[in-house]
Amino acid sequence: MTEQAQWIGGAMQPIPQRVREAIAPIVVSFDCRLVGTDLLQEGRRSILWVYIDRDGGATIDDCAKMTPEISAALDVADPVDESYELRVSTPGVDRPLMTDIDFREYNGRTALIQLATPLGGRRKFTGQLAGMTEDRVRIECADGEHEIPLDYIHRARLKFEMQTSKKRR
Repeated sequence: MTEQAQWIGGAMQPIPQRVREAIAPIVVSFDCRLVGTDLLQEGRRSILWVYIDRDGGATIDDCAKMTPEISAALDVADPVDESYELRVSTPGVDRPLMTDIDFREYNGRTALIQLATPLGGRRKFTGQLAGMTEDRVRIECADGEHEIPLDYIHRARLKFEMQTSKKRR
């Protein structure tokens, strides 16, 4: 990201911030960019996700080459108090939206936004991203357009939509 990104939601928490600080130089050294990090529970296990990308798209080989370097840096920095499983991944088709820049870049795409703070009694919004103001995301849902303050967002990601093609006869 060339301009200064404003991290949002769970990405602003102390652990993801410390992880980003520890691994950002490594990701850059592989000519990739750090999309973000996420510490999630899957059953009883904690999974530390590191999302990377590059122009033209990162590959599984990029992830495999970077994983031991990232693991070593995290062993030294020790940003996570609990035991965890490290997973270095591309953002995929359901790409996480972790910064204000992500919301601008993917304007017009369908997204799922989960809120930490309810808005109008709701915590989930699914619809087409419809622009941004300085501190709010606009999303066009089935029930109309909503403006969501960035600081209300806990987690957001693009929603994969299968493109259907008509069969030729």
